Amino acid sequence: MATQSLLDEIQQLLDSELCESALQLAELECKPRLHDPHVPIPERLALLRTYSRCHSSLNQHSASLHAITEFVSGPTRAQLSSEDLEQIVRDISDARWALGEHDLCLAQLRQIPRRHRTVRDVARMARCAELVHSSDARDLYKELLVRQPNATEAYAFVHSRGAGAPFDGSTRHDVASITMARTMMRRLEYKAAASELQRLARRHRSNAHVVALHATCLFMLDDVRQSRILYERARALDPMLMHEMGAYSALLMQENDAHAVYALGSQLLRTDQTRPEGWTAMARFLAMTGQTQEALALVWKAQALAPSCAAAYCAEGGIQLLCECPEEAAKMYAKAHALEPTAQTYRGLITSHVQNGEHKFAYSYAKQLVELMPQNARALAAVGSVLAHSAESHAKAVRLLESALAQDPRCTDAIVALASLHVTNNRLSDAVSLLERHLVENETDDMYTRYADVLTLANELPKAAANYAVALEMNPSNERAKTGYERVDRLMHPSAESDDGEPGEGEPEVEPSDMSDDDML
Repeated sequence: MATQSLLDEIQQLLDSELCESALQLAELECKPRLHDPHVPIPERLALLRTYSRCHSSLNQHSASLHAITEFVSGPTRAQLSSEDLEQIVRDISDARWALGEHDLCLAQLRQIPRRHRTVRDVARMARCAELVHSSDARDLYKELLVRQPNATEAYAFVHSRGAGAPFDGSTRHDVASITMARTMMRRLEYKAAASELQRLARRHRSNAHVVALHATCLFMLDDVRQSRILYERARALDPMLMHEMGAYSALLMQENDAHAVYALGSQLLRTDQTRPEGWTAMARFLAMTGQTQEALALVWKAQALAPSCAAAYCAEGGIQLLCECPEEAAKMYAKAHALEPTAQTYRGLITSHVQNGEHKFAYSYAKQLVELMPQNARALAAVGSVLAHSAESHAKAVRLLESALAQDPRCTDAIVALASLHVTNNRLSDAVSLLERHLVENETDDMYTRYADVLTLANELPKAAANYAVALEMNPSNERAKTGYERVDRLMHPSAESDDGEPGEGEPEVEPSDMSDDDML
């Protein structure tokens, strides 16, 4: 069989995924010709590469490496040109890379003169140097940047080593700028990432992806109002936008805006039902309306569509908390955290472990969060909230929560946790005063409900009823407010009790709604 016909036949088998058949044919026809001096060198090299590729297709990289080294170590070597030898070096390095022999792969590629190295050669060398912790990894990545300015992995590596990427403000560095921002977001450096994205957005005002990323940074920094504005701007720029919409549905759920969550989910599903963002948003909507089992079904569908989507696992964590399954919630938040650590996954892990009674784990995550975000009020509040569960740490918890409120008077987590701590210590007047002071800047149905809970405990029943009514006016589906209002109404009008109820004389025992700060983390 002619050499070219043989090569075409083997390639056809490989393309048809008939790899074993291709290798059998190569063993019979290619291998005997490799050392035949009557076969021209170019044909023998083509046969060698095909034979090697057959082994590689079956993950037989050691056999591939043996075939190449055996060929080049014989008398044939003297007949090879420098270009042929360089290509063989690349083939050997490919085999060593596949075998995980990164140090030998790097040493092999070093044999190629610098002026003859391709972008692929430099990229492979840089990656190997990074994996074996070689001191020249940074120099190789810098060389890669010179050859290929859009090599975002190189920018991420150089920036992470504090070398400072050579940004000159031109658009060729925009992809690298986004990569830098994402790297900073993974380290929870949201302020720095927001600054980088804001700088980039000034040059690309119509880039929806950049605007959405900026919005996510602000959401993680608890600037909910501005974040929501930017998300809506991003959607106006690109109605088909899917990126960062998982975070946006989480923000809308945090704002308790069920209508907006439903509208977002519906639009995302009309855009693309094969992506997880729309299903995640609709799952959150169902959870907000009390349909938790249906919500879990949708979020599982989102996870099946995109097993590496952290937002889908984060959404399930929140739903499992609503189902009072903190153990399952902790597992889901842990999965999300492993895929993409965010302030949201930290808070979810803290809440889940607290509700599960695992305060040691909760404190560990809270401490990590405050170390990563030392100037963030919610991070301080997270530590204070965990410490509040231990009577010996109440004084320290109060100091941390007051410090969080000094940083941000609108920090709901700190307000709720501190009020809960005052109630625990039977300082009801302090709890009432605290909630009254911060209610103006935190007018939500949840905050009015909590305020009414404390007023009920303080036996200020008419005032409690009025605040429950405000909460229900803001959100008619607030079950806690409904239950609280009905209880206060019974206490205020004991004669309305049914015949089998308790007598109306005396002051009945009041069971307050849950004043825990856990669900606010």
